[in-house]
Amino acid sequence: MMTKSNVTTINAFFSSAWLRSRCISLFLCLAVAPVLNAGDERRLSAKQVFDLDQPVIFSDDFQSGKINLWNISENDQYRIAMASPERIAVEEAPLLAGRKAVRMMVNRAPNSFRSEISLPYEKGFNERWYGQRIFVPEEWVLDESDGNDIVMQWHAIPGNGKATYPNLEISVGNDQWFIRQSFGNTLPKPTRTHTKLDEPLKRGVWSAWVIHAKWSPKDDGLLQIWKDGKVVFERKGPNVYDNIGEDYTPYFKTGIYHPEWHTDSDRKLAAFHQEKPAATRKVIYVTDFKMGNERARFEDIAPAPLK
Repeated sequence: MMTKSNVTTINAFFSSAWLRSRCISLFLCLAVAPVLNAGDERRLSAKQVFDLDQPVIFSDDFQSGKINLWNISENDQYRIAMASPERIAVEEAPLLAGRKAVRMMVNRAPNSFRSEISLPYEKGFNERWYGQRIFVPEEWVLDESDGNDIVMQWHAIPGNGKATYPNLEISVGNDQWFIRQSFGNTLPKPTRTHTKLDEPLKRGVWSAWVIHAKWSPKDDGLLQIWKDGKVVFERKGPNVYDNIGEDYTPYFKTGIYHPEWHTDSDRKLAAFHQEKPAATRKVIYVTDFKMGNERARFEDIAPAPLK
């Protein structure tokens, strides 16, 4: 028999903000994600993924064991229906007992250069918050060869000018973290910036990132980036392309992208074979992703401190 005490206990249980978030995420994974077969294309839209009525419009800790609400890219294949398990898979999160993370891997081979998951773009230039944990394993090989490994990027949609550089990227180069921007007029070439962070890469530990972006082609744009609770980058001014022909918020991607292994020309293939890199395998893990709108706060998005 259901007593008043039972009802009170159940109501208290479901009043937990964390539990509500988990239930909503699970419901969305089951109810929104389309049923796909090998050979289909996964083309999730912003309306399918984001809840714009809430300050935190999307979150995923991957406890469901699935990546149903993410688009998937491997090498030069975009929006594929299902990930190759050896490249992209939800696994036990290293050093986080009982938690899940997405493991993404790229082995060095001609035209083997990308394993990423991504979210849809949004129309208009919006203010957005992003938070995520990243784990670079102890086995990660430091490599002084040309080229960084991009682990987070906010990408433009090619249009007039055919822009190919992400508007914002966070990457690893040898033993350092880098932040790069690309914005302005793409013809003849966009404005690009390159910032090396003071703190070196630490392998075998989780790092927590928060990014606050007011995406804009004008002077009212803003980028703020925190790593492990400390501000590591801040810049006001334009941060998107102004001649693409469409106003949209750059879409978020995370994983491994090593452009130098993209051998889509004879010149790049020759350079690939001439290079003698120290690293021939790239692996990272990501978890605890959140994305917020202009009503979100740092505290809403930042990954909780690890105990």
